[in-house]
Amino acid sequence: MQRQPFIFSVPELAKALKIPITTLIFHLDKMAAAEIVTVAYKSTKRGAVRLVQRRMKSLGIEFFNTERRECGETAETQAARVGQFSEFFGTAFNFCTATSVFTSFGDNCYVPERFDAELIFTPNGQVAYRFSNQAAKLHKIKRAELSLEICSEAPYFDNEYLSDITFWINDKEITTYVSPGDFGDRRGRLNPEWWPRVNTQYGALITLAVDEKGATINGARVETRARLNDLGLSAGNRVEVRFGNKPTAKNVGGFNLFGKKFGDHSQDVCFTLYYDD
Repeated sequence: MQRQPFIFSVPELAKALKIPITTLIFHLDKMAAAEIVTVAYKSTKRGAVRLVQRRMKSLGIEFFNTERRECGETAETQAARVGQFSEFFGTAFNFCTATSVFTSFGDNCYVPERFDAELIFTPNGQVAYRFSNQAAKLHKIKRAELSLEICSEAPYFDNEYLSDITFWINDKEITTYVSPGDFGDRRGRLNPEWWPRVNTQYGALITLAVDEKGATINGARVETRARLNDLGLSAGNRVEVRFGNKPTAKNVGGFNLFGKKFGDHSQDVCFTLYYDD
């Protein structure tokens, strides 16, 4: 009889891993508690045998470093909650707090409840946030970074639903990030228990950086329309960051923007200016 896939006895695993059975059992107990594997018992002529079966279909581990300073470099980070946007452009706006869902806002999206939002989503709009530019007035900026958790916005969810999300800083177009999907194949790590399983669950953590050479997304150089010196960071009394779909975008797939209490990453919309000490 053919063995079922991903089912092994404890002695088989211990032999394959070349570790003592007691060590293996210690780790299996931890993995079973985390629902990564299932441990069951099967009766044989020689007694009960522990069988281990893989329970998790996939496991993804993300490594990201929120501290990207070079030697001798100072970073000043400002964080805005997702509901603290300064402007919204579009016809459909929705948001969730930690306890409630507010939907079908358009021109009336500036309701006071928005300040408590932990998730905002729109099928076609743009949103803007404003940050202080005092660091740019006092120092020569080397790099500006925007970090956020974001994904596309499909009805319910669709892991392959593309969205062309364009970023602007001070009305200068930087680049367009193609979001690969609206992710819902598993629960977001931070989502409240009441959040329905059929809805969007988590996004991708992306960091857009602009320097004198151009722009990067998560460290990889991307095609860009503006460089650091084009942004006018020291002009006026603020820096405005805007992102969302252009009306002319090939993939008008909207976006979900996650705060500290939704999705996978406990952070808000973070804007950082770097300069030499």
